[in-house]
Amino acid sequence: MKPIKTLMLAALLLVLPACSVSTRSVSPAVRPQIATIDSALLQKCDLPIDLGTNALAQAQLEKLWISDRKRLLTCYRRHLALRDVVVSRDAGLRGDP
Repeated sequence: MKPIKTLMLAALLLVLPACSVSTRSVSPAVRPQIATIDSALLQKCDLPIDLGTNALAQAQLEKLWISDRKRLLTCYRRHLALRDVVVSRDAGLRGDP
């Protein structure tokens, strides 16, 4: 009975190293390079101009309205650019062309 146990142990010791050769090591995944987003794209939008409680002349009102529209368009373009950056970055992370 003792020789059988010794033979089984010897066979086990010969088989175990053979298993380690059949498995290959896996290289670690490459970390994606994530570009930083330009800080100009992350700025808060300017609030509309406070008209106050006093009555305004038509010319004053139009001047304030024009400046508000300029601020709104600037903010809109900035947010579109930010959206494009995020969509492009996410597509790159997913591997989409």
